[in-house]
Amino acid sequence: MTDSEICRLLQESPDKGYRALFEEYHGYVYTIVFSVLKNFSSRDVEECTTDVLSDVALSFDAAHNSVIKPYIAAAARNRAIDRYHRLSNDNKVISFDDEVTKQISSDEDTEANVENAETAKLLLEKIKMLGKPNSDIIIQKYYFGRNSFEIAKILKMNPVTVRSSLRRSMKKLKKFLSDMDITL
Repeated sequence: MTDSEICRLLQESPDKGYRALFEEYHGYVYTIVFSVLKNFSSRDVEECTTDVLSDVALSFDAAHNSVIKPYIAAAARNRAIDRYHRLSNDNKVISFDDEVTKQISSDEDTEANVENAETAKLLLEKIKMLGKPNSDIIIQKYYFGRNSFEIAKILKMNPVTVRSSLRRSMKKLKKFLSDMDITL
């Protein structure tokens, strides 16, 4: 079943859409979640996998986007990392001794982290300003590390078109950022 068909089902019949989504992507999500939670029980991995698929079925905007796989990959990775931290913290007792105090970031590190977060947020806003499919191409290339053939397959485009769109989009993005005196 294609992503478009799953999106249509999610809009028309959420139950059927969820079943189709589950059947099509359960193995994919399980693999992503397992790569993060491999040191925990299979029950934890399966619960996280089911949570991801439920979240996607409830929150994916099928009316505006018909490419599910990248959305699922990001949701699975993020949910698994959150679960990893929660499960890891459940098994630890934290005491604030000298060693922990040394690990707490200094003010300079905090300022740098805040500045980096603000720059990342601004960069994402500028990428979104490029519009679709250009923003999708940049995110697929630099966030997911996909090549032009993989991106073309996901976005149902020609690989040559993907490369030329990427080149033009990066020029526009660099101009946006240079106008704001931001260099990466």
